[in-house]
Amino acid sequence: MPGRRPRFLLALVLASAVASGCAVDPEVAPVPLVAGSSTTVAPAQLVAQPKAAKAGEEVRLSGEGYPANSRVVFTFHGQRVGDATTDGAGRFAGALVKVPDSFRTSAPGTQFVVGATSGPFYAETPFVLTR
Repeated sequence: MPGRRPRFLLALVLASAVASGCAVDPEVAPVPLVAGSSTTVAPAQLVAQPKAAKAGEEVRLSGEGYPANSRVVFTFHGQRVGDATTDGAGRFAGALVKVPDSFRTSAPGTQFVVGATSGPFYAETPFVLTR
């Protein structure tokens, strides 16, 4: 078609811009584009102990795979319930959070998601409400 550039050319131009450092979003860490290399980032992990409890009870959260010495925010089904700071290896252990009282009206056996976020690092684990 006259006046249109092929899509592969656009992709090549964008890849060149990113590789040269142009048009890099400062919020996103650049990914190296080196032939034959690969970058692997271990995913963050989260564990709740116990994995089931009543509304109002405390739960201990532990995790790893976060940035070193960073703040991790905890949520129960999207509702913020606390935070912790990771150690030099990106881990935290035994952080106490309370199951929100607002869950008292939920039926026993209802499954929620507990989340832990630090910037772009996120992990979640299932959690079951008891009576």
